[in-house]
Formats: sequence, structure tokens, C-alpha cells
Amino acid sequence: MDNFALKILVVEDNDDLRAATLAFLQAQGHSVRGVPSAEEISDVASGFSPDIYVIDLNLPEEDGLSLTKRLRKLHPSVGIVITTARAQIGEKVLGYESGADLYLTKPIDPQELIAGISSLSHRLKINHASSAAGLELNLESLVLRGPLKTIDLTSAEAILLFELARAAGQTLERWQLLEIFGKQDAEISNSGIEMRVSRLRKKLESTGVAAPHIKSLHKVGYALCCQVVIVR
Repeated sequence: MDNFALKILVVEDNDDLRAATLAFLQAQGHSVRGVPSAEEISDVASGFSPDIYVIDLNLPEEDGLSLTKRLRKLHPSVGIVITTARAQIGEKVLGYESGADLYLTKPIDPQELIAGISSLSHRLKINHASSAAGLELNLESLVLRGPLKTIDLTSAEAILLFELARAAGQTLERWQLLEIFGKQDAEISNSGIEMRVSRLRKKLESTGVAAPHIKSLHKVGYALCCQVVIVR
């Protein structure tokens, strides 16, 4: 089995189960974080953009189905694995209709979980290898490597480029960007988003990538018009 180093966020309110799941996934070489509720996801959002979420359905306050729907709407291409004791077919259908990629019934054999995550990473075409073509964004060092030049990005610029690169059709609407930055920057606004996009465009141009780099979609949002490979 190929071993991809994924960023995985486990949302599970059972402390022992969450700890065991994190330990197992980390032992497989993945970068992992865990929270007991949907409300605490924002606490780990800065600097950690998950490739895959592992979500328990029976969460306090916002439940797993609601969280799955919200994440799927915000991040159309992210991987979502539901873990639950609810085994009836109608509940499974509801889970998939809410946006889950995998629906695993507890108790879950760890090997089944890791096999599902590996399969999901292939289906989503999550690319963790470097490439000579296009741009290469290193999320750990915040370095952007282009055809002619390598430059440093701010954390906000790196997040913006990363989210555009992994979005469906490499396109994000304004409300999605406001949601992404809103939890980390209370001062963000539509004009703030435009300013960040403008600065990122200049940096993309300085790396030697031909325009257009990021297109403005009138009254909608922005589309990334170049290939970006994400490395860690």
C-alpha cells in the first residue's frame, strides 16, 4: 500500500477512542490533529488545512451530519470519513447524501480505516510529490517555487493559494473565502480578500508564471488559472 503523508483531522468526542485513532494514524506516517467537537475545529485551523476529516456522528452541539454538510459545502474536494455505530442502511444513505466519501461502522478495525483513507486519497488525487511543472507550494516553509524564482509567502497568502488549488475547478466563491479567513482574522472583508488576492497575483507573476494567474469572477469569486503542486 502506498504511504501518503496526509493531514488528517479526527473529530471524536470519546477521548480514549480519539487518542487511539490519532496514535494509529500517526504511526502510519500521517500528520494528525484531534478535537472533541465541531466547535473546536477552528482552534486547529491556523497552519493545519486537513486533506481528510474523520468525523463521528454523535458529537455534542453540532452533530456529525451537520458538520459534514458544512465542510462539503466549504471544501468541495476535501475527503470526509464518517465513523459511527449507526449501521442501518437509511442512516448510511443519509451520511453519503450529506457529503461523506466513506461511511464506516464502529467498531472499526484500524486496518479498514487506513485502507479506506489510502483509497480515498487516490480517488481525490491528492498530490504529495514535487513536480517540475507549474508552481510548487511548500506549506511547512511557506515557500513558493516557480519557473524563474522562489519566493516567501505570508501564512494568509499560502492558505489562499492552497485553498484555491484544492477547490473544485480551482474556484472559490467570496463567501467561502470569508469563511476560511473569518475564523483567523476578525477584520477580514470583501475588500480585504481583494487586497490579498492582488498581493498574491503579484507574487505569482514574480515567480515567472504567465498571466492570468487568478481570475476575478464578477460578483462570484476567484479562479486559479495555473497548476500548483502542494508539498510538505
